[in-house]
Amino acid sequence: MTNTKCPGCGLVNWSTPEVCERCGAPLGSSAPEARAPVPVPERPDFPTLTFGGEVGTGSRKWKLVLAVILTMTLCGAGWALYKLRADARPGGSLAEALRKELAPRSLDEQARDAVLSCLAQPGFSGTKVSEQVLGPVRLELLQVPKREVYFSAPSSELTGETFDVTVARFVVDPKRLVLAEDDGTGRLRLGEYSLHRSEEKHFFFKTPIDNIRFDPATVLRFPYGPATYTLDMRELSDFLQNKSIFGGRMVARTGQSHAGLPEVFANHGALVARPGEESLGRLVGELTRDIPTDGEGARAARVQRVLDFVSREIKYNMREATYDFELLKRPNEVLMSGESDCSNKTILLGSLLEQLGEDYLFVYTPGHITVAVRQGGFPVSNGLWLDWDGEVWLIAEGTAPGFRIGVDHLRDEARLKQFQYVRRPRDRDAIFDLATRRQLLFQ
Repeated sequence: MTNTKCPGCGLVNWSTPEVCERCGAPLGSSAPEARAPVPVPERPDFPTLTFGGEVGTGSRKWKLVLAVILTMTLCGAGWALYKLRADARPGGSLAEALRKELAPRSLDEQARDAVLSCLAQPGFSGTKVSEQVLGPVRLELLQVPKREVYFSAPSSELTGETFDVTVARFVVDPKRLVLAEDDGTGRLRLGEYSLHRSEEKHFFFKTPIDNIRFDPATVLRFPYGPATYTLDMRELSDFLQNKSIFGGRMVARTGQSHAGLPEVFANHGALVARPGEESLGRLVGELTRDIPTDGEGARAARVQRVLDFVSREIKYNMREATYDFELLKRPNEVLMSGESDCSNKTILLGSLLEQLGEDYLFVYTPGHITVAVRQGGFPVSNGLWLDWDGEVWLIAEGTAPGFRIGVDHLRDEARLKQFQYVRRPRDRDAIFDLATRRQLLFQ
């Protein structure tokens, strides 16, 4: 599925409608009729696997790249912007705000900012962070301009502890809390905000951001069947500031449509973790601890083991696959949320292979992205391979639970074999057209 940029207003139309969704200018093509999702079958004796839900409706679209850029900045540069806006109060200057921002933050501030970023965006980081740092309390609103955070908490009957004990996990001074009052209609009102009172949301309160503290020594834990992913506050902060990923330009151009308009897609490799990222290194070490470091079959066994983890343990999220935009996550966010579509499974698998020191490719096919690894000791009986740089690379499909490299077949294989573009994420901003061997340009 291609995407068309409007010649009038510049909006990228991702469902390729006949006219621009913003200004109504003609685009010259119409979207094909979507097919219903194909369910994932039980694994038979001779596997015929599917792309999880990747054959569904919206998962065929290269989605809104603006959201990709938002992903990159949301918890990293977004926090810097937040602090600048919050610190630039009336009577101050932008220069003063910048000087404040450039001042080194304490460990407490780094931990607080990183955790609040995750709590404010559960679509990226899931709900397990909240459970570990807030207990039964839930963040309801991060009010950026006023530097305030709003929370709700269950009744003491549900928690078995007093309200003061409940909030002591993360509040510095309980005297600085402002509690909402019942307005007589069953709603708790706190200034311009309110929520319906219930046993689960018995208290509604706010406090200044500087009255929040999360222990910098906290280690977040995300258990899976074969291993537990652990993430300390420094590692979390480095991810949110994009220090731990390759980075790069986000919008690659693939050419022009028949109408002469640019066609673009997202550069997934920019979000892959660099080798030596400690939290992912610990996970890979735990996953492969029983596999010898050398010897016949050791390399293939390690690669297959991390693929098994991604394909079996990370739930396929049909909602993400059918958004009207491309929601890309960093690898730690995939592990924190425990779910993703093909895009983010690919980012995670690439990040784990980086920790193994394994060479690999990202392979773009129509409406899909997957990983390919060097053949080495793998068989190639399923025919799912491509030639690149004079070597054979085998597909390692992360959306097919239990997929065996070089062995298993996939439903809709004909579409998967339509290899279009390849790249090594470690080669920043280098994506190649397989047909022409030319490097793509970026927006």
